[in-house]
Amino acid sequence: MRTICPNCGNETDQNYYDEIEELNIRGELIPIQMRYFRCDKCGEEYEIPDPAYDPLEVAYREYRTRKGMVQPEELKAFRKKYGFTQKELSDVLSMGIATLNRYENGALQSEAHDRAIKLYMQPENLKRVLEENPDLLSQETRDRVLQLIKAKREGCHGLLSEAVEQFGSYPSDLFCGYSQFDVDKLFKMMKFFSFNKQVFKTKLNKLLFYADFKHFKDYGTSISGARYAHGTFGPVPDKHDTWFAAASQWSGEISSGEIDFPEYVGEYYTSFEYDLKLLSPSEIRILHVVDEFFRDFNAWQISEYSHKEKGYKATRQGEIISYEYARDLQI
Repeated sequence: MRTICPNCGNETDQNYYDEIEELNIRGELIPIQMRYFRCDKCGEEYEIPDPAYDPLEVAYREYRTRKGMVQPEELKAFRKKYGFTQKELSDVLSMGIATLNRYENGALQSEAHDRAIKLYMQPENLKRVLEENPDLLSQETRDRVLQLIKAKREGCHGLLSEAVEQFGSYPSDLFCGYSQFDVDKLFKMMKFFSFNKQVFKTKLNKLLFYADFKHFKDYGTSISGARYAHGTFGPVPDKHDTWFAAASQWSGEISSGEIDFPEYVGEYYTSFEYDLKLLSPSEIRILHVVDEFFRDFNAWQISEYSHKEKGYKATRQGEIISYEYARDLQI
């Protein structure tokens, strides 16, 4: 290939060759293939970075394999398995969130941190630490993880019914839009709004809120019968972490994924099919109205929009938002 030599500054043919070098990783010599270019005019050898091949990453991976350490994808899979945010898992593991983020993205963990990770990847050890430290996580997250551990041990049979019995058995009043809570309808709403696209959790929560409240505004009842609470980024279904875990991990109704941003990890959901057989014509109409209205809103925009709702402004963190505020809905 012809390129500018960084040594002599001439445009010349650059010939490349591979060489095996040993990188010293904590006292272990790891052989790694390196690619160099040689200028045919001055003879200088230099390395051209390849975005698809990071020698240090390869060396770290080999070091972890030799030492029996947890690989980055295993750590991320463990966190997603239980629906932890990076902040929640970093609290469980007693390490900083920035440190956990680096480990998930390929940094080589310390031996002490690796021991902690492997310890809590064992369900019984995770169960014990959550039971012995009830203030480590929110009550909802703690209960959800303990339920999931129980499900992994005994199978998922009955777990969703148990969650509905615990969190969805409330009277049909103004706080649920005068509808009996119907988890199947809630899942169908999730699948509709996330069909063939990646919808961040923040936005999906708002779409559910607007669909239920809009149907109440126009027809006098909610669609799913879900209660909605005042959350940091706007209204969210009460016990939303449980329902998202149920939809994605227990029943497989939707799929979840993550996108790394500089300051946080964004969680998104997607579905590859949906059906609206359980829904009435008015409910289907409202889903389409809400989907179209917020089609071009990103997660931040719909969050800011929801903060202006009268029901949100009239409540405090964690409080249930009455459907009486649906009459003032901005849609």
